[in-house]
Amino acid sequence: MTFRATILSLTTIVSLMTSSLSADEPGWLNVVVARGALREQIRATPILERPYRPLHFYGNAVRRAYYRGQGSGQILSAAPSAVANAQQ
Repeated sequence: MTFRATILSLTTIVSLMTSSLSADEPGWLNVVVARGALREQIRATPILERPYRPLHFYGNAVRRAYYRGQGSGQILSAAPSAVANAQQ
């Protein structure tokens, strides 16, 4: 019975994740290691426009932060120069 519950909950989570994507946000590509023409196409595409891919944590995180309103300015605000300026 727990196996069925696990499958049901995973199905629910996946459906909720796909429904939360905005219209401008890229979809998922089920290729972990791209080869040939697909690899060249992905490399020629800006990182914010590339599709999400499994195990590509950096690119997925950058796109997720961009499309869901957590810009990189928030991450960089704790830079040492910003802390030094705040103490003066």
